[in-house]
Amino acid sequence: MSMAIRYYAPRDHGSGFIGFRVTVAFNQNYRQSYFSTSRADNQNESDVQFRYEKLKAKLQEATWQADSYLHQYQVFVSQNHPTTKPFRGVGVHGITCHFFRDRRNSWQAAFNVKPPAGHPKAFTFCSKSFTENWMAAVKFWGEQHEILSGDVQRVLTRPPSPDQFKALRRHLNTEHGYDIPVQTLSSVFAEQRGEILQKKVAKKLQNQNAKDFGPAQNNVGAEISEWFEAELLRSS
Repeated sequence: MSMAIRYYAPRDHGSGFIGFRVTVAFNQNYRQSYFSTSRADNQNESDVQFRYEKLKAKLQEATWQADSYLHQYQVFVSQNHPTTKPFRGVGVHGITCHFFRDRRNSWQAAFNVKPPAGHPKAFTFCSKSFTENWMAAVKFWGEQHEILSGDVQRVLTRPPSPDQFKALRRHLNTEHGYDIPVQTLSSVFAEQRGEILQKKVAKKLQNQNAKDFGPAQNNVGAEISEWFEAELLRSS
C-alpha cells in the first residue's frame, strides 16, 4: 500500500491547480482526489478555508487507509500467502502444513503457525486427533494475529484434508529428495481410521448378535489396519 497527501502551492501544478491531492494504491487499484484551496485568501494555516480543505484531505486519506487495512485483513484470513510453497497452504496467511525432524531426529507432521514475531509454532499429531490439532492451531493463530471471532470460527470449520499431508510428503520426497517415511502419516490419519472403523463395526453389528460385539470389533479393526497400511504404501 502507498498513500500520500501533497499540497500544490500557486504555480506548482501544471494545470494551475492549488490545494491538496490525496493518492492511494492498493489491491492493484489507484485512487486520487483533489481538494482545492484556490478560494482561500491565504495559502496557509491562518486561513479557515485552507484549514477546511486540508482537513477534508486528511479525512479522505484516513478513509482510504481504513479501506486498505480492511482489504489486507480480508486477504490475510482468506488466502494463502503469495510465497506459500506447493501443498502447504490451508487458505489463510500464517498457517501451513509442515514436516520436520524432532529432537529424536524422527519425522513429524504438523500444522505450522507463524506468529507476528518470533519463531513458528508446530502443532503435531502426537497426542491430538486431526480435528483437535486443527482447532488448537487455528485458535493460536487467531489469538496471535487478533483475528475476529467470526473469521476464526469460519476457518475452524474448513480444515484441510489429511490427504494434503500425503500429497506434501510425496512432493517433498520426489521433488526435493526428502526421506519422510510413510509411517509418519499414521498419526495424521488416525482419526480417519477411527471413523472408518466405527462405520464398519456398525454395519457388521446389524447382522450380528450384541454378544458378539467384541469379536466383531476386533476383526473389523484388523481389517481396517490392513487396508489402511496398504493405502499408505500405495501412496508412497
